[in-house]
Amino acid sequence: MPIKWIDFRALKAHVAIRDVLARYGYLDKLKDKGDGKLVGPCPIHGGKNPNAFHVNTEKNVFNCFTRCKGGNVLDLVAKLEKCDVRAAGEKLAAWFNLEFSKTGGPDDRATPRQEVRSVASVASAASSVEKAQEKPRETVNEPLAGPLKTLNRDHGYLRERGLTMPTVKTFGVGYCQRGIMKGRIAIPIHNERGELVAYAGRALGAELAKEEGKYKLPAGFLKGQVVFNLHRAKEHAGKGLVVVEGFFDAMNVHQAGFPNVVALMGASMTEQQEELLVGSTDRLVLMFDGDEAGVAGLRRVYARLRRRMFLKEVHLEDGEQPDSLAAERLKELLR
Repeated sequence: MPIKWIDFRALKAHVAIRDVLARYGYLDKLKDKGDGKLVGPCPIHGGKNPNAFHVNTEKNVFNCFTRCKGGNVLDLVAKLEKCDVRAAGEKLAAWFNLEFSKTGGPDDRATPRQEVRSVASVASAASSVEKAQEKPRETVNEPLAGPLKTLNRDHGYLRERGLTMPTVKTFGVGYCQRGIMKGRIAIPIHNERGELVAYAGRALGAELAKEEGKYKLPAGFLKGQVVFNLHRAKEHAGKGLVVVEGFFDAMNVHQAGFPNVVALMGASMTEQQEELLVGSTDRLVLMFDGDEAGVAGLRRVYARLRRRMFLKEVHLEDGEQPDSLAAERLKELLR
């Protein structure tokens, strides 16, 4: 049964990478170089190079110098099991008999299950968290059933927004011809596992935007449960993730050469989005809109994450947005 809430920071601190390697039967294949350093062939891609895979048991990290890069215990299990970080966390918690107590502060911890409070007490304390993390319905709006036309040719609105056809195709942007999203550009939203969970409909005309709102999200979809583009970006998260506010921000930054970009779909960050980010990387670059709401949102996110990972802030000028900046300007800001 999936674990409802995982403190990834506590899990990484509690589970020793040496124990994980032993569970997979790889520990005996590594040479002990002293000072907590282990070296051997890579268990992930199965290479025979005796010096490809390095482990630092004191820092609880690994690195493959030929193909697989590196990371922590979560990354190791994710690569070996070919799953996402969330699933890797669930496996580790089950293997090492861990349960997580939530206090809302730096004392959140992982403990052996036999030491935790009674089941009734845990269930009561976690009820609000579980409700916030209920999985979105698999089918949440009509375009999923078929009336989505793929934009396989140039489109005036997207051209005005500066998006090229390769970018449009990468993100699967389409056009709704009928249904509740009729007359809107449809942007697919996937969860961290790459599963399609919703479409966001962007109004093309000013009248429709005024009458029904600029963006339409289907009833039953909770955007706070998803980080937009995380399923693609986490494959490029070795140097961290770039966090922006909106869909077009993410697509424009991606087009500028930063495939490690994700969007919160707003200037606020929920608890589940926080855990998804913390479980995917140890560093973030925060680049919100330059308006008052964006500046305030960046400060809130920074305050929540500053004790959990390395953060860099990119401050835009008043009125600037990532989706309105030229590629060279983005490269200047992000490199």
